[in-house]
Amino acid sequence: MKKSYLFAISCLISSSLYASPNCDQLAKIAENNGGVQGLYKVKSLKGLRSYFYSAPSEQCKSKNVFIISKDTVFMYQKVKNENQWWMYVMYTANDGVTDTQGWVKVRDFDKLAGRTSPHLD
Repeated sequence: MKKSYLFAISCLISSSLYASPNCDQLAKIAENNGGVQGLYKVKSLKGLRSYFYSAPSEQCKSKNVFIISKDTVFMYQKVKNENQWWMYVMYTANDGVTDTQGWVKVRDFDKLAGRTSPHLD
């Protein structure tokens, strides 16, 4: 009885490992979708951090890479995965040189009307 129980648990664990998306593969699939562009700003909510992801999935979170309230990004594409919308964006730091690109959750942002250029002149 114990052997069959352990076997069942090991099957469940191994199948869940294979069901997890590979972040690199998911990022490549998402790159082939989308095509919408625009300028967005992180919502003005105190303490809000919008984290970057290497692919549009909770499992692909970059734990130490985030932007904060009122930061602005340029969105290159938008896809839906895991029942939520994601944007592939570029954030340029205040120095005007350093930029960060990756996936973020759409729900953290407001669209800036009339702007389609990543340049904030």
